[in-house]
Amino acid sequence: MHGAVPPGLCTLFAPTIIAVVVGPAADPSRASAAGRAPRSAYVLRRAFALAALCSLALAGAAVTAACGGSSATTVPGGAASAAASHPASPASPSTDSGTSPGAGLPATSPSAAAAAIDSFDSAFYRRFKPGRTYFATNTAGGYADFWKQAEMIEMVEDAYDGTHDPVYEQMIVELETQFRWYYGKTWTNRVWNDDITWAVIAALRAYEITGDVQYLDLARSNFDAMYARAWTSEFGGGMWWTTAKTQKDVTTTAPATIAACMLFKDTHDPAYLAKAKTMYAWVRANLYNAGTGAVYDHVSHKPNGKGKVVWTTPFTYNQGTFIGSANLLFQLTGDKAYYDDALRTMRYARADLTHHGILQSESSGGNQNGGGFKGIFVRYAVRFARENHLTEFEPWFALNATTAWRHRNAHGLMGQDWAHRTRNRRLLYSWDCSAGVVLLEVVSAP
Repeated sequence: MHGAVPPGLCTLFAPTIIAVVVGPAADPSRASAAGRAPRSAYVLRRAFALAALCSLALAGAAVTAACGGSSATTVPGGAASAAASHPASPASPSTDSGTSPGAGLPATSPSAAAAAIDSFDSAFYRRFKPGRTYFATNTAGGYADFWKQAEMIEMVEDAYDGTHDPVYEQMIVELETQFRWYYGKTWTNRVWNDDITWAVIAALRAYEITGDVQYLDLARSNFDAMYARAWTSEFGGGMWWTTAKTQKDVTTTAPATIAACMLFKDTHDPAYLAKAKTMYAWVRANLYNAGTGAVYDHVSHKPNGKGKVVWTTPFTYNQGTFIGSANLLFQLTGDKAYYDDALRTMRYARADLTHHGILQSESSGGNQNGGGFKGIFVRYAVRFARENHLTEFEPWFALNATTAWRHRNAHGLMGQDWAHRTRNRRLLYSWDCSAGVVLLEVVSAP
């Protein structure tokens, strides 16, 4: 996790290439088609869907009028409603009657999820050349960072998991192809061990979706190399965040636990399950509050070099990857202690990392890492709840989806602060906007 510019960016985007690949800064609705990945079948299918959505919105408006009801806050413009500062209760209607993409659709519906990722793709999805695509940094262009690129590939994998639409499978293939071309097949030239782990998880999911063994081989070789340099006995174990070896954290160790569980499932090599158990045990012993369910961030040396300091900041994505790793280990071992840990953290996050029930903002603006943290949380939180039939969380998920969806802008983009409306003319970052897409995708999945 970091904000470093990917290596080779300056030489890659020479002025002549920038004009073709990135294009001029523009409103997303007017961006040059040359800068986007053409998807003819996809566009045709979505065109028919849009016609249907318009009919649905008109019908919904007619029914509302006939029943004497009032429509929800429009998007965009207009005075902010009370719901903007005091989000609606879970029982409130989850549709709106605005003019942005997906108007009139319930936030928890597959159609809303499709509209959300369509809008995201229109703003940020770019074709480098035939068969190779990537995500831009923001609505003006650029090239998203390594780990954010990997996580936005996971966003597309979420879309595939919820729909099994072959369009998303093809997008995954093209994104992974560009990722390998741009960053190579060996990722240990990066100092951030968590970066490698995010990319490993994206590659493993690509393997599970496509069956193409090249993704499994890529994930396995990079995981093994990363684990060999990151896990040491200092602090009783745990994974170093970077090669500088200044801190050991959940940010690296919990996603590595998830990757190890996936590798065990995909290869049947028991060594990966053993690693997963050991990594999880270290996180639980050092960065988990068994009384509250809170998952802390990292441990580091005291200034005098003697002993350790625990940094107790409870980021949402750390709660999410802890829940995800516990859920996988529960499935693989049947040990209910893992389930109990995950459930405790779910309840902690719902109670302590929200405002009026809405997951907190974790970024003050710009291309900050915190902008997409909530997407990682909801991916694993919804999966845990659904796979274990925990219906108590469904109203909470629906509340967040409804609130984020109502606050999208005229172009269908949801910023990282779900409790407030996303502005239309502001420079928006793909990583910030990805979290809301993931939310709608996983909540609407069957």
